[in-house]
Amino acid sequence: MRKKYRRYLISSLLFSVIFFGLGLFGIYALDPAGVNKKFDFGLVKDSELTLRTQKFVELNEVKPNTIMLGGSRIHFMSPKLIEKYTNDKVYNVAFSISTLEEQHQFLKYSLEHFDIKNVVIGLNLYTFSERLKANENSDYDPEFFTKGFTPFKQIKYYMEFPLHKYFSDYIAKGYSKPLFKDGGRTPYAEALYTAGKSWETKEKEVVDGYSRFYYNEYLTWGDSGFNYLREMVKLCKEHNVNLKLFTTTVHNSQLDILKKLNKTDIYLKWKKELATIAPYYDFMYYHDISKNSDNYNDPSHLLQEQGDLYFYKLFKGKPLSKTNDIGRLVTKDNIESHLEFLRENLKN
Repeated sequence: MRKKYRRYLISSLLFSVIFFGLGLFGIYALDPAGVNKKFDFGLVKDSELTLRTQKFVELNEVKPNTIMLGGSRIHFMSPKLIEKYTNDKVYNVAFSISTLEEQHQFLKYSLEHFDIKNVVIGLNLYTFSERLKANENSDYDPEFFTKGFTPFKQIKYYMEFPLHKYFSDYIAKGYSKPLFKDGGRTPYAEALYTAGKSWETKEKEVVDGYSRFYYNEYLTWGDSGFNYLREMVKLCKEHNVNLKLFTTTVHNSQLDILKKLNKTDIYLKWKKELATIAPYYDFMYYHDISKNSDNYNDPSHLLQEQGDLYFYKLFKGKPLSKTNDIGRLVTKDNIESHLEFLRENLKN
């Protein structure tokens, strides 16, 4: 009886190991987020399901000379928009609901491991809040930067991959073209992001989220975010990197929320504190672009096709055209006059 029991136990364990191994290899082979790229079954990859992990791995494959950092407003931008100014390899390391701690870690790692010449950082107001919470679905792992994507980390990654969500999204949205290229969303993915939604629906969703959370519950003044930015600026200087800082533009409806919630004092203090750290271009105020919904994917995200409004100004120091002259260079020397401009601007 004991031999029979032992044989049954061993067989069960062996079957479990084989079944587990096959399942793990299946996810590895399918590679839904585009991490290992060993097999090609013709499936469109959705790296956003494990964005931090996928970008860390791909970053090490690309070994860029220019990196883009920030939240989803930069994540939506194509590296091609910057390549024509830098003429080198550009990789977009931005991701949705990005914290400044994450941005600092990716910047530090990139500067230490690659020949980085340019760093472009899009700054978003709510990420500087003292109460900002990290994305609860984030796969951010700070050990990547010291230990790498080890075999143990890979096993853990494939075990936890949300395969059901991948296929449910795949079927529901009918993916047919690549969603990401060199870290940035493709125009196809951008169009897919809010497909079938009217501007009124998109505005309601974004306004609701910012009214209840980002500009309300989370937006509290503090120093930790600025300390991360100071360290990032310091790292760029130490590595003799050409740093481009700018605040990201939003639709007028977002600025209206700040006024409605009486948060414009934090908005102004934020702009002033940024100027003490480094010069930057300010795009976040009422202007001709921000009042036109045709320029935005939704009230928080400028359309990719409008990206040159940022990057031409950042790299050329002048507007793309006289009719689209947005973006004001802010320094510690002109910050007081810029604040006067902003106070008047908020009266719109």
